[in-house]
Amino acid sequence: MTRALAIVVALAGGARADYADEPPRPVHGSAGVGTAFLVTGDNGDRNRFDAEVDVEPGGRFGHYGLLVALRGFDDNHAGLLGAGLVFEAAAARPRLVLDLHADAGADLDARRPFAGGGVRTLLGIVGPLALAFDVTACVVIAGSQDTRLVFAGDTQVVLRW
Repeated sequence: MTRALAIVVALAGGARADYADEPPRPVHGSAGVGTAFLVTGDNGDRNRFDAEVDVEPGGRFGHYGLLVALRGFDDNHAGLLGAGLVFEAAAARPRLVLDLHADAGADLDARRPFAGGGVRTLLGIVGPLALAFDVTACVVIAGSQDTRLVFAGDTQVVLRW
């Protein structure tokens, strides 16, 4: 048993994602707006809007980037304004990209901090036009009584570059 475990550890230690054989990518990113459905909406108020911009610097760090997003806003709600990190986890470029993101910022209505993350899938339509499907979970930190989970899914129309 110990020998088998040692072999598995040795093989796993040798496995790594090597992007050295990929050609360097230029600066790239996307900007999108769309509708959001809050699974944990307030008093039945579940349909809102989302906007997000992300930029990946390309080159050696072409799979990593930064994002700025305004999530869950409408006429009555200012939403969650956040910034964070993006990691391009998988891609079948130029048609399909899977991004993982981690966000932190402020709930503009409650004036409280939040932290969260999610998965965003971009599906290319034609040229720079794409659709993005995002599932995000955020925890709004508001003390022991009012801390809440904001869980949402959205669909956005996106321009990629």
